[in-house]
Amino acid sequence: MTHELERLLRDGRDRWRRLTELLDLAANAPDHSLGPEILRDIVRHYRLAAADLARARVATADPEILGPLNALVGRGYRFVYGARRHDGASGAVGALRTFSRFLLREVPAAFRRSASTMALAALVFGAGALVGFAAVAIRPASAEELIPGQFFTASPRERVAEIERNPERIANVADAARFGAELYTHNIQVALLTFTLASLTLVGGLWLLFWNGTILGAVAASYLLDGVGVFFIAWVGPHGALELPAIVFAGATGLVAGRAFFFPGDRSRGAALRAIFPTLWRLLSGVAMLLVVAGLIEGSFSQFSAKTVPYGLKIAVAAALFVAMLALFFGRRGEGHE
Repeated sequence: MTHELERLLRDGRDRWRRLTELLDLAANAPDHSLGPEILRDIVRHYRLAAADLARARVATADPEILGPLNALVGRGYRFVYGARRHDGASGAVGALRTFSRFLLREVPAAFRRSASTMALAALVFGAGALVGFAAVAIRPASAEELIPGQFFTASPRERVAEIERNPERIANVADAARFGAELYTHNIQVALLTFTLASLTLVGGLWLLFWNGTILGAVAASYLLDGVGVFFIAWVGPHGALELPAIVFAGATGLVAGRAFFFPGDRSRGAALRAIFPTLWRLLSGVAMLLVVAGLIEGSFSQFSAKTVPYGLKIAVAAALFVAMLALFFGRRGEGHE
């Protein structure tokens, strides 16, 4: 490696990293929210990177050096010179297209970039579920100590028999809508609490995720030990396939915010929080949408007993919802992860 190339790599890395951060920010923020200062910064760093690429091509043909830099410059070129799309859509059609882009592209991109934090939150929640399950499996009396009163039943088998014996809880669409609204309002409050604790304390958010997992594991074990585990999966699965991940994602979003606040790096805390705000907004929007859908499902489909919907079908729907959620938020590639 020549002295000129060594100096270029040493001096250019900070510029290239900054351009990447700016382009990531621009990719997840509406045009009007960027402001002239950020736009000027993007253009300046793009031009510097383009000049660095020209110098690098003279100094080397190594694809491991030229490839990433060429990709970065190409990305900057598309942002700086790419024409904004104006398709003339207006009114309801334009709003629908904007929302579709937000839901199907911008929100999933934010989730993929935060995949490692999502995985950490899921691991903590899963560890809590294992602890709760093991505690009740080893000592069944632990169920009454771990499970909140509104969820605890001395005999899950008797509760299931009562549900199957009585008329369906949900008799019409109005009942389902009203019950669903109550459920997703409560679930959003839980998600916001998890997000807030994670944002302000980091450890508090992790503990709340662990504790919620412990409760879930304890409830699951109590139903399984009483011989009605299939009922539990069929009853919780359809809405839980979205609701439980949403709680985990809310905690992970709080960890993203808390990390920026407590560990801003070379930037000020304010600058670090401003930089991740578009990502936080998209993550929380995804969480809210999941919880609303989960609440509607819990207030209707989840409440049907085997008299109306076979357990096997409910479990299949739960699995399909979970796979669809994962495919939407994490299935596609192209953006960088944390």
